[in-house]
Amino acid sequence: MKPSAAQPCLRPYEEGDLQAVVSLFYDTIHSVNLKDYTPEQADAWAPKEPDMSRWQKLLKEEDTWVAVQDGRIVGFANRNGDYFDCLYVGKGYQRRGVAKALAERIEGRAAAEGYTRIRTDASLTARPFFERRGYIVVRRQRVYRAGQILVNFAMERSIQK
Repeated sequence: MKPSAAQPCLRPYEEGDLQAVVSLFYDTIHSVNLKDYTPEQADAWAPKEPDMSRWQKLLKEEDTWVAVQDGRIVGFANRNGDYFDCLYVGKGYQRRGVAKALAERIEGRAAAEGYTRIRTDASLTARPFFERRGYIVVRRQRVYRAGQILVNFAMERSIQK
């Protein structure tokens, strides 16, 4: 599948993607998510010096997918069983179908493995996206990270093959 503005090319994560994925995560938190979180909260969530070994383990051990457009990684998503762990799309690729394509892939793979529900912890920024996909808020949460409190939402929805 060729990447385009309407449909990104999705492929499984490869070890060589590590730096691009971690950079995308940092850049997204420090740009897109600043509409809902303070710079201090963004620093706590996505520090300038990330724990690369933690990231390497997370991305390798979970079912991780990257979206490629214009010859570069513009988004990624992953899950562990029925838990939709990460979904991040670069600043210049918001509202272009990248998050939708990644979410459909993650949810579809979970359903194919027999899961009937999928859970996530959505940020203030991501909550509307997940609500449009049929997720409901189970509870509001306060996450403590590096001396900061970040609000997010435990959400879930039914899925099927």
